[in-house]
Formats: sequence, structure tokens, C-alpha cells
Amino acid sequence: MPSEGIELTPSEKLLTSDEILRLARLFVTEGVTKIRLTGGEPTVRKDCVELVEELGKLRPAGLKEIAMTSNGIALWRKLERMVAGGLTHLNLSLDTLDPFKYQIITRRMGICDFFLRAQYQDLKRF
Repeated sequence: MPSEGIELTPSEKLLTSDEILRLARLFVTEGVTKIRLTGGEPTVRKDCVELVEELGKLRPAGLKEIAMTSNGIALWRKLERMVAGGLTHLNLSLDTLDPFKYQIITRRMGICDFFLRAQYQDLKRF
């Protein structure tokens, strides 16, 4: 991560949650059984948890898996609700497992904090 940050994609160029849900409904009616949220970092969406919950409502229509790829930065405070809402798979994208290297590469604490907290919590339910 450069010290000056990175230019984010303007929100008008991103799919809205309504657009994602509309496409998801269409895909599920056509036989798609797995949806993966990825691209940049899904957990930075303000409505990420609500989006997973809405996707979870597609289970009766045939959706079997809701997956997400995340760097874990904002995951800790959202994960439990996302699992309850239907998240079935999580792929953590890590630059390194070394806490010092991670902080240098990303210029922030993050996934290391997630794993430190996990030592004190029972994450087996996830």
C-alpha cells in the first residue's frame, strides 16, 4: 500500500447492492448455486452485512454457497452476522503471516489483529 493511499473506484462505477441482488436472483433462477463476493475488498461496502443477508434469502430458490474473498481488515466486527446471514465460505487473502511484514506491506494492523483475537474466541462455529 503506497503511503499516499490508492485511488478508489468512484461509487457510480460500482454495482449497487440492488443491482447485485437483481443479478443474483437471475443467476440463481438459471441454476447458479454459488455466489462469491470479491473485487477490491467487499467488507468496505457500508451494506456488506445486509447484502450477505439478502443473498442468504435466495437459499430456498437454490443458492447453496455464499463465499467471500477478504483481506480481513474489517472482517472481525462483521463476520458473525455475515455467517448468520448465510456466508458459507471465506477466503482470506494475505500478503504475509508475519505481523511485522504485514504492517510494513499494508501500513496498518489488520489480519494479525484478527488472528490474535481469534486466539481468545471460539471461531470453530464459523
